[in-house]
Amino acid sequence: MILARILLLLTVVFWGWSFVATKICLDYMTPVELMGLRFLLALPLLLVIIGVKRVRLNFSGQGRAVALGSAILAAHFYIQMTGIKYTTATNTGWIIAVTPLVMAVLAFLILKERVGRKTVIGIIIATLGILLLISRGEVTELGWLSSAGDWLVLASAHTWALYTIATRNLTRSRNPLAVTFVILLPAAVLVLGVMLVTSDWSTFLHLPAEVVVALLFLGVAAMALAHWFWQEGVSRVGAARAGIFLYLEPLATTGLAVAYLDESFGVFTAIGGLMVLFAVWFAQRKRT
Repeated sequence: MILARILLLLTVVFWGWSFVATKICLDYMTPVELMGLRFLLALPLLLVIIGVKRVRLNFSGQGRAVALGSAILAAHFYIQMTGIKYTTATNTGWIIAVTPLVMAVLAFLILKERVGRKTVIGIIIATLGILLLISRGEVTELGWLSSAGDWLVLASAHTWALYTIATRNLTRSRNPLAVTFVILLPAAVLVLGVMLVTSDWSTFLHLPAEVVVALLFLGVAAMALAHWFWQEGVSRVGAARAGIFLYLEPLATTGLAVAYLDESFGVFTAIGGLMVLFAVWFAQRKRT
């Protein structure tokens, strides 16, 4: 149990820090290039982990689901990375925390799953919190409506929810680590194909050390190892207990972004972020 908690804690820290690393890399490459390089680093390591754990990669008859999941995931990464380019890592971490509520809404619209009263209240509170985050408390000024980065990050919460719904049956019937690899592979082929035509690969040989470290972190730690650690942690403590650790993700982002990128963390960011976290907790808590 202690090992499981350590793995889950490392996972959410890696995911939280990934927004900061993404911000660093986007000063030197496009979102498509960052996606491709992450895939190049992550997929071989994931394949090694799958081989060591002797996980089967048999997805016969599920090609359509894999293709759909891969297309949504590619769009998700592109939208999120483009959004991060135009907003702060701090805002990204707090906005992404609303994903479970977005998932509940889309499950209601697509799968006709029931949405309870607590979920509706949580959605209202989270919406107000996000408005405070994006507007920095100046809701009536309306200038915040042009904050493209924040809106794209919010859109990426929806694409991740769509991806989760689209691959739900796959992850239930197959090993989630294998699902991750098989879905990432077509996206990687597509993105790397675009890079072969549009990118000057020689520029990647002259990246600053800071960017190289950030890129290695994104590909190895935040993608390959984090997915592995998450699956190991969930298998030991269960999905419900593992989900509690996700509340720490925006805190990890904020801690590193404020300290390393000198991003501001004002009172309205704090209030808005806490409202989002409270809304997610309130909507997901069970009656005792």
